[in-house]
Amino acid sequence: MPRSSAAAQPPLFDPSSPAEVDTALEAAGPGQARHILTIKLSYVLGFLWLAVAGVVLLSLLQDLLIFGFPEAGLSERIYRLDLDTEASLPTWLASALMACASALLFLVAVQVKREQPRKAIPWFFLAVVFCALSVDEIAMIHEWLSGFLSARIDNSGLFYFAWTIPALVICLAGLICFIPFILSFKGIDRILLAGSAVVFLSGAIGMEMLGGSVAEVGGVETLQYRIFTSIEETLEYSGVLLFLYFILRQLRRSFNRTTICFE
Repeated sequence: MPRSSAAAQPPLFDPSSPAEVDTALEAAGPGQARHILTIKLSYVLGFLWLAVAGVVLLSLLQDLLIFGFPEAGLSERIYRLDLDTEASLPTWLASALMACASALLFLVAVQVKREQPRKAIPWFFLAVVFCALSVDEIAMIHEWLSGFLSARIDNSGLFYFAWTIPALVICLAGLICFIPFILSFKGIDRILLAGSAVVFLSGAIGMEMLGGSVAEVGGVETLQYRIFTSIEETLEYSGVLLFLYFILRQLRRSFNRTTICFE
């Protein structure tokens, strides 16, 4: 589709090209006008980055006020805005982003399966993984696992949060198994796929392990631990958003040639 002139700002939803409209009308049948909706990925991703920045900054701001400026009088944390609280806006956002990634991965998998069934397996697997991660954000499964393991093993230091032990093993094994999948992409897609995994895991596991060693010494109600938590969550959000960009690029290639109908 031709781009708008430099002087005009492109709308969020652009009309399709005449050729696309003619094709859609022919496929729609008599008396049925079909409209083609174009979604600008830059607008969608820009909005998501702003949402992530908002929840991270709000949580970090109240931590700085509580620990750095006690004279401000903010002695009680607003837990609904807290990055380290499960029943909170940041947790809902993280879970929603992972659920969206899971749904989009499933769409890609279905599209790939139509042309190359065996190559769809990694996409379906990733869809299941991100669905599980979305559930875990709300259901606190890894916290339960951490408590379960802590009662049975001597965990300390970097493994103070015991759930990181099996998570580290599983993630390293998963990355090794997915090397062929990563290498099947080229250029920016390969960078986005590999980079998103590194960024997400460096936060979800790497910073969690560092934060655990800090929590073991001073507890979780210290500014040092809270900063580690803010960095951890920021890396997790960033990794998911980079991965979403990668998925949307794949959808743009495949679904721009596909018409979805409801019957």
